[in-house]
Amino acid sequence: MENIEQIFYRKINASDFKKMYDIDKPATGGGQTYIEAAGIDSSALVEFLKYGEISDSSLEGEDRMTYTLNTYVLGSSKGESKNLEFAPRKGRANYRIIRQNMKNKHPAWHDDNEFPIPKKNNNGNYTSEGDFKGIIDNLIILIFRTNYQKYYASFLNNLSLPEEWPQGIGLDSLLEGNRRGILDISAYSIPIDKYNRDNPFGVYEEAGVVTRHLGGKNTLLFGVPGSGKSYTIKKEYCNEPEFMERVVFHPDYTYSDFVGQILPVTLDDSIVYEYVPGPFTRLLKKAYRNPKDKFFLVIEEINRGNAPAIFGEVFQLLDRSPDGETLGESEYGITNADVAKVVYNEPNRLIKLPSNLHIIATMNTSDQNVFTLDTAFQRRWNMRMIENRVELADHANKNILDTKVTWKEFCKRVNDLVLENSIGMSSSEDKRLGAYFIVGKDLEFDTNEDNPSVSEQDRKEAKEKNCRFSEKVLKYLWDDAFKFYRDKIFEPQYRSLEELINGFQSKRGNDRMKVFRSDILDVNVQEIEYGDPT
Repeated sequence: MENIEQIFYRKINASDFKKMYDIDKPATGGGQTYIEAAGIDSSALVEFLKYGEISDSSLEGEDRMTYTLNTYVLGSSKGESKNLEFAPRKGRANYRIIRQNMKNKHPAWHDDNEFPIPKKNNNGNYTSEGDFKGIIDNLIILIFRTNYQKYYASFLNNLSLPEEWPQGIGLDSLLEGNRRGILDISAYSIPIDKYNRDNPFGVYEEAGVVTRHLGGKNTLLFGVPGSGKSYTIKKEYCNEPEFMERVVFHPDYTYSDFVGQILPVTLDDSIVYEYVPGPFTRLLKKAYRNPKDKFFLVIEEINRGNAPAIFGEVFQLLDRSPDGETLGESEYGITNADVAKVVYNEPNRLIKLPSNLHIIATMNTSDQNVFTLDTAFQRRWNMRMIENRVELADHANKNILDTKVTWKEFCKRVNDLVLENSIGMSSSEDKRLGAYFIVGKDLEFDTNEDNPSVSEQDRKEAKEKNCRFSEKVLKYLWDDAFKFYRDKIFEPQYRSLEELINGFQSKRGNDRMKVFRSDILDVNVQEIEYGDPT
C-alpha cells in the first residue's frame, strides 16, 4: 500500500507569487524564477529529497548535490507529472526550487489546477496591486513523499485545517509559525489518495485497508465539431495510455471488434482458434486486477457507429449503482463465458463494471443523422455539453496568416452568420466553426513563399504550409456550412471552390479577406480585433 511518509510545506509570500507569475520583472530581463526553501533544516530536506535523481551542482566549488524529483500532480487521474529541481543556493546554506516562473512552473501550481491567480489591470496583465491581500494570505505549496519513492505536488489555501483531514497527527503544524518545514507522518501508515487533491489522506483502518469509492461513471461529451471534446478528455479525465483504451466507432465497427471474437492464431506451426479480447475486455481485466487505479474507456464518435449493436449485452452494464458500498459498479451482471474467463478466469461468473472503470464518449451534435442514440441508451450516460469557447483556445488570438484578423474574431463573425441564416433548419448551430477546428500551426504564415533568396523546394514547402487554412476552413464553409447559401458569405464572383481558394491564396495581408462579402468580414471595420501580424 502506498503510504505518505513526509510532507514538504512552504508558505508562499508576495515575492514568491511575483516570480510564479512573472510580475515586476526587471526591464533588462531575467529576474529570479525560483522559490526559496529557506528556513528548513538542511539535513531534513536532504532526507526528504533522497528518492530524487542526484547530480553534481553546477555551482563552482559546491559540495552539496542537486536533486531532481519527478513529481506527480496530486488529484489528477491523468498521471501528469513534471520535474522539480532542488538546487543549492549560491553563498547560502539553503536550497531553492528552480524554474518556477509562469512558463515553467509545476502544473500542480498552475491556475488550470485552481491555483490562486493575481488580479489583472486594465491592460489585462497580472499586477501586484494590493500585494495579493486576500489571495495568498494562507497559501502554502505541498509536496508529498510516499513509501513507493514517489512525489506528489499540491497546495493548500486554508486558514484552518480542513475538517476531513486526519486530526491529531501533526498536520496542524502546516498552519503554524513560519509555515515551512518537513513533516514526518510515516509512523501513522496513512495511505495516499492520489486522486483527491482536497483530501489526499486515504481513510485507514486497523487492517490498513483504504476505504475509498472511485464511483465509476458513463459520461458523454457532446458539442460542435472542433469544440474541444477530445482535448477535454486529455486535460480533465485521462491522458496516460497505461490507464486507458481509446476506440473510434464507425459504420463498420462491430461488437466483435469492441468486446472480442474467436480468431485463428498460429501456435507451434499450426492454426488454432482462440478468443481474442477487444479493447472493452482488455480494459475490464486491467480495472478488475488493479482496483486502486482509475481506468478510462474512451469512445470517440460514439454515434457514427451503431452503438446499441456494438455494445450488445454490455449495454446492461451501463446501469451503475448510485450509492452505498457498490457505488459506481454495474447494478446488474451479464453472462459471457469468454469475457469472464479472460477477466476473472471463471467462465461462469457474472460480469460487472467495477467502480474504477469509467467510460467517456464523444459525439458531434451535427452527426445525429448518422446513427440516432435512443432515449434508453442516452439515459444511462451523464450528458455534458462542451461549449464552443473559441476565446479559450491557445491560438484564439493568433492572426490568420499575414492578415490582422485573429482566429477568435473570424470565428465570431462566421458563427454568428451561421446562426442568422440557419434559423429553423435542423442542426443549424452544429455548422459553426469549432475552437479547435484548426490548430495554431494552420494559422502561421511562412514568409519563404515570397522569398527569392531561398531554394525552390523551400518556397514550395512554405506555400503548402500557407494553404492549410484555406484548404481546411474555406473548403468547409463552401462545401458544408454555407452549401445552400454561399452568396451569404462569399463575394458572388467566386463560382467554384477552386476559384475561391486561389482568390484567397493569390493575395497578401488583409486583401485575402476580400473573398468574403465586405458587410460580413470587412477588415476596415473598427470592431475587428487586430493582432500582431509578426
